Order: sequence, then structure tokens, then C-alpha cells
Amino acid sequence: MLKEFLNRPFHLLDRRQNRLLLVIVTGLYVIFFMNMYLPFNVDRWYAGSKIPLFIILSSFGIIGMAVLGISQLLMNKVFKLKVVKVRDFILWFLVEVILLSLVMYFIYGNTNLRGADMWNELFLSFKYIILVIIIPYAGVLFYLHTTQKGENIKEMLNAGNHLVKIMDENGELHMAIDLDQILFLKSADNYVAVFYLKDDKVRKELVRTTMKRLEQELDAFPIKRCHRSYMVNIKKLAVTMRNNQGLSLTIKDYPEETIPVSKNYKPFFMRMLTEQDHTF
Repeated sequence: MLKEFLNRPFHLLDRRQNRLLLVIVTGLYVIFFMNMYLPFNVDRWYAGSKIPLFIILSSFGIIGMAVLGISQLLMNKVFKLKVVKVRDFILWFLVEVILLSLVMYFIYGNTNLRGADMWNELFLSFKYIILVIIIPYAGVLFYLHTTQKGENIKEMLNAGNHLVKIMDENGELHMAIDLDQILFLKSADNYVAVFYLKDDKVRKELVRTTMKRLEQELDAFPIKRCHRSYMVNIKKLAVTMRNNQGLSLTIKDYPEETIPVSKNYKPFFMRMLTEQDHTF
């Protein structure tokens, strides 16, 4: 279960503007939060300082924004690093927190400490930073997740033909086929049947794999799960019917197969149908 979650595709920060939004919102949140709530008794840390407390606390957010900006906008470009799975994002986030902890320690901490005292100070810096930035981080990701759903539907429907690689249970390539040729996928015991067009005829190819695995591997394509036994190419939908049992789909070039939409997947298809000109 955990392994499947960590291997899920992660595309929320693919766009530069999304990463920029994350940097700005996090920085502004830290400035507001530190000055408004004075967490961790931070006002006592600088009680004898001649610099106004507002400037000191605001500098936390400004410096944090600079470090996150380097991480999100420069490091991936310079070192050609990519976040493609959830596990990649979690690792990147932890590296950012460690980097922020080191920067804050060397700027604001007691650098004369040695041994256990130094490590304890670094640990406190790490703990405080992760407690402060986790809220804006999660908020921005939630916002991107909700707002990109509609955009992703439009992008998927407008996507041109791409080569879709379908792997077997061992991760080896079983078949590669143009997106426009794929109609739907159907579970068949320990196999998945891929229905596709070839020479204007519908063909079927059995692949030894699972629907759950294919759902993750084909996430970037408009081939979406609609039922525990079905995935459909949403560019190939011909008719959608709504009745007492819920939704059912009919695919172009293969109208004899009526494909059900289960309750878990109904919201996605309802949203897609609302935005597109399909027939109920």
C-alpha cells in the first residue's frame, strides 16, 4: 500500500508558475505567521537585539523564500533533476528542509557550539522549520490539485497522438501503440485485455499485468479507470448514458461493449462530461 502510494506519479509542480507560487506563498506565510503568533517563544530569542523584532522575523520568510527559490527554480534546471513520483517529491521536500535548517543555523544560530550541542541546535532548527512550512506547502499543493483537475481533462482531450508503452508485470515492454488506436482496457483474470484498432479492425491483446499497475503507469495519458474491470481512452467516448444504475459508456468503433462507471470514478467523468460536449 505504502509502496504504491510512493510510486504514484507527481505532476503538481511540473510547471514553473506552480513552483513560483509555492515559493511566494510559503515565504509570505512565514512572514505573517512569525510576526502574528511569535511561535516557539521566538520573541525571547532576540530580546536584547537592537534590530526591530519585525525585521528579524520577516527576514526568516525572505531568506526562506530565497532558499526555496533556488531549490524550486534553479536546482532542477541546473542539475536537470525531475520530480516524477510522490517519493521524489517527499525526498526533495526533506532536502529543502535540511538546506533551510543549515542556512538558518549559520545565520541565526550559535555557531560556536560543538558536538552534541551543535547537533541538538540543528535538530531544533529542522523541527521548527518543518512545523512552520508544512502548512503553506500542503495548502499550495491542495490548491494545485483541485484547480488542475479541469485543466488536465482539457489537456488530455486535446492531446495529439503519442506512443503508449504498455508494460507487463515484470516491467518489460509488451506493446507500444499510438494513443489514437487504443479503445479501452478490460481486466481478464490475471491479464488485461487491450482493445485497439489495427487496419480499421478492433483487435485484442492480452497483457499479464494488473489494472492498478496500468492505472499508475498510464496516468499521463487520457486512459482513465472507470471501473475495477475497465479503463477507457476518454478521447474515444461516443455516448454516455445516465440511468438508475449510474453512468455507462460506449466507445467509438466498438459500440457492442457497454462499459460501466462505478461510484468511485463517477465524479471525474461527470466533471469531464460537464466540460465537454458528450451526450447523456
